[in-house]
Amino acid sequence: MLGLIDGDLVLYRCAASAENDPFDIAKARANELLDQILEVTQATEYRFFLSGRGNFRKEVNKEYKANRTQPKPVHLGALREWACEELNAEVTEHDLEADDYLGIYQDKENDSTTIISLDKDLLMIPGKHYQWQIGTAKWTKEAKWIQQTELEGLRLFYEQCLKGDKADNVKGIAGIGEAKARKALKKCKNEREMIDICLDMYDNESEFLLNARCLWILRDFGDYYEERFRNVFTNE
Repeated sequence: MLGLIDGDLVLYRCAASAENDPFDIAKARANELLDQILEVTQATEYRFFLSGRGNFRKEVNKEYKANRTQPKPVHLGALREWACEELNAEVTEHDLEADDYLGIYQDKENDSTTIISLDKDLLMIPGKHYQWQIGTAKWTKEAKWIQQTELEGLRLFYEQCLKGDKADNVKGIAGIGEAKARKALKKCKNEREMIDICLDMYDNESEFLLNARCLWILRDFGDYYEERFRNVFTNE
């Protein structure tokens, strides 16, 4: 099995946890976490993805992730360099994020790959997912395996279009939270029904398409949301 690892998240968490420690501590924690992930998932090989400098979403929407103004962990840059040299980390190109590469290289049908991340957004991608255990002395979130279907992955994506994504600074519809978004799309049996509900609730196709383009995680190179939107109507 090939493990597709969200390197951005792994390195950020390890750097943040060693903010007041020497770099070697951050490096050791990254190595330890990677070893644990590979052991639990029984991955025979892995690909470790890091986001490059370019990001098409920031060109589409200047507000995308503009809320992330806090300083980055002090060891993050050095960890990225180390990961490229020692872990064969792959830095994304084509103005894509690591999430997009995870979505592109995921085996959506035969389960020969597993997306390894804590990012719930990635659950819009069909196939096998693994979220490792996290916690503190006071609480623990247990590790979890998820087998995501095409339909439920799409439902999660369109729910996100309705409620928005605070972490990425993508505004949804005012007054629509997770519960209302889930209820609105609960009975949808296909993607066209989900789109119709979103368009009706937005009452502004351009605004919907802007948010959807930012929230959509690519499943193939060139798989931008607008093309998918057109194809849903063309292929009926």
